Amino acid sequence: MAYFGEYDYTLDASNRVILPSRFREPLGSEIILYKANEGCLFIYDQSTFEQITQPLAALTKTDEGRLLVRRFYSDATPASLDRSGRLVVPAECIEHAGLKEEVVVLGAGNRIELWDKAAYRKNVGEKAELAVGDYPEIAF
Repeated sequence: MAYFGEYDYTLDASNRVILPSRFREPLGSEIILYKANEGCLFIYDQSTFEQITQPLAALTKTDEGRLLVRRFYSDATPASLDRSGRLVVPAECIEHAGLKEEVVVLGAGNRIELWDKAAYRKNVGEKAELAVGDYPEIAF
């Protein structure tokens, strides 16, 4: 399944955020949060996370590769959705992504992204609008 769409939500006082109902079934209850370089969180279902990590096994043959693998897995955190489709976001993930009360849940193909709303608007929203003209072959 490809995740798509942009949704505004609120991170509540218990560090929970609801995910769109259309994402919940394909995502499953056990998920992986990944601290992305972009300053957001990537949310993966178990199957997709396993697929993207398969190539990492080959990297463990060198010292540099092992460092990369350690770094990658240290930025991943298991999480789960409750019966209401809410995700409890761990404190270290909130800190990494700078999440405040207003957040954006973004479908991004094989993953979901969780952004602080102000950071998303500044770092992605405006830049995405500018980049559209760079790809005339894609009909927006």
